[in-house]
Amino acid sequence: MTDLDLIKSKIDVVELIGQYIPLKKAGRNYKGTCPFHSEKTPSFMVSPDKQIWHCFGCGKGGDAFRFLMEKEGLEFTEALSQLAEKAGVQLQSRSSGEWGSKNVLFNINELAAKFYEKAIADSTEGRQALNYLVSRGLSRETAKTFRIGYAPSGWDYLIKFLERRGYKLEDIEKAGLLVQRARGYSDKFHHRLMFPITNASGKVVGFTGRVLNPEDQPKYLNSPETAIFSKGRILYGLSATKEDIQAQNYAVLVEGQMDLLSSYQAGIKNVVASSGTALTLDQLKLIRRYGEALVLALDADAAGGEATKRAIELAATDDLNIKVAILGQYKDPDDCIKAGADVWRQIVESAIPVIDFYLDHSINKFGVDTVAGKKKVAAEVLSVISLLIDPVEKDQYIKKLAGRLSTSTDSLYEAMSRLKAPRSTAKTEEKPASPDKDPDWLNKRVLGIILYRPAYYPDFRERLGQVRWREWSERVYEKLANCYSKSEFSLDDLLASLAYDDRVALLELLMVIEEQYADMAEADLKGELNFYINLIQRRQVKQTLARLKAEVSAAEQAGDQEKLSILLEQFKHL
Repeated sequence: MTDLDLIKSKIDVVELIGQYIPLKKAGRNYKGTCPFHSEKTPSFMVSPDKQIWHCFGCGKGGDAFRFLMEKEGLEFTEALSQLAEKAGVQLQSRSSGEWGSKNVLFNINELAAKFYEKAIADSTEGRQALNYLVSRGLSRETAKTFRIGYAPSGWDYLIKFLERRGYKLEDIEKAGLLVQRARGYSDKFHHRLMFPITNASGKVVGFTGRVLNPEDQPKYLNSPETAIFSKGRILYGLSATKEDIQAQNYAVLVEGQMDLLSSYQAGIKNVVASSGTALTLDQLKLIRRYGEALVLALDADAAGGEATKRAIELAATDDLNIKVAILGQYKDPDDCIKAGADVWRQIVESAIPVIDFYLDHSINKFGVDTVAGKKKVAAEVLSVISLLIDPVEKDQYIKKLAGRLSTSTDSLYEAMSRLKAPRSTAKTEEKPASPDKDPDWLNKRVLGIILYRPAYYPDFRERLGQVRWREWSERVYEKLANCYSKSEFSLDDLLASLAYDDRVALLELLMVIEEQYADMAEADLKGELNFYINLIQRRQVKQTLARLKAEVSAAEQAGDQEKLSILLEQFKHL
């Protein structure tokens, strides 16, 4: 038995998912509200028999590994490691390859975090760094919660510490913790406050170091991109705050680590930080896993305003509800919190809809006293309104814009229709695959019904053999036909013959088919199968006709009578 199979045999997917969302018994399965998209009517199903889940609303599905990957933003190897630990399974040696190299980097970063934590507690310089944090208003408890440490001012203290524990220089370099200099290697971080950066599951993947001496530059120094750290795919603090985000159903996005720490300490714990980078689509997906709304609370400077606009444009076509916290006289959230936790809470709770912010921002920039100013405001704001999906919401903001510009809604609709359609950055990959967009959907439907009712296969064997299967369905059909040719069909034998990903996809398909056809009479179900096979055959004939017509036209133009005769003969047999 493989590691995967052993872990799956010990992990109950119903129990696992039930730790994240409430599930209710619904026939043989369990039903709940999907944790991956907003919905009022539960469409998220979990099968205890197949150990598979599927959402009929957004189309996501899979097994326990896939759920953990989607919900926690993990790589497969991370999900495997977590579930192995939960199941009490000792993974077989994976010292080589990508798995092994990533684990080495995780281990190095974890040891580095412990090194920095010890340095801030035990060294004279470290205690001075901790006192600096306290002078900024942070408690020792908050510093401990977020594992804030100190990088000593020595040349290679961390390198020697890691080498004594058996790690090679090349691996320490791959972890982003050393640099090559003329005199050899040195630690990357010196005499800095160290903020460990963790992924959603809490593993340390990198660091941000903040200067203690105002004359040192840069003020903030980040770990470089590594095999386990990409700034655009990480949100600082998420591993510590994700449960609060889930409880509140929204996240507050701030810019820097100190903003997040101050907010957390002040009692608003559903907060994440972008660490000074512009919000990315990957970060937006992370937020969307835990809440349905986002409050932007970025610095009140020009850069913060542009970052807010960027976030708006990125998320406009998503179903994430976005608001903007107006900081007013305060330069950043940390500055605001110094005025009082209640002030900060009031600002967050008074956040305005994102388009209102965008409108105010544009009017302040261009003015509405001239026709030229109004045109610029209209162009900028309409470019965002046009991204909205909900027509009612779109109409509401058109009317509001018309009122602010003293113009008609008709003229604004006309102006919006002339805008060049912007390239959408929405997470289209998370939309359900509609029949029109999934070229394999008909084949999957036919396969699903056959596997749901294996006794139908002999009656349709010949016609199924004429189907032009595609990719996944081709692999599964070949295994299916092979199983039938050997002996009486066995679903277990078929599943055992498939690769892991194909096996999970097949179980998910079976769950969908069973849910949709559970109440259909046998005669009707057989008719349904016949209908879909007929539809496939008609489409194949149309595709063949189109191809032959193109080839006949080319043969006629080339004067190739021999090829023309062959093609016309093929026409007769269609």
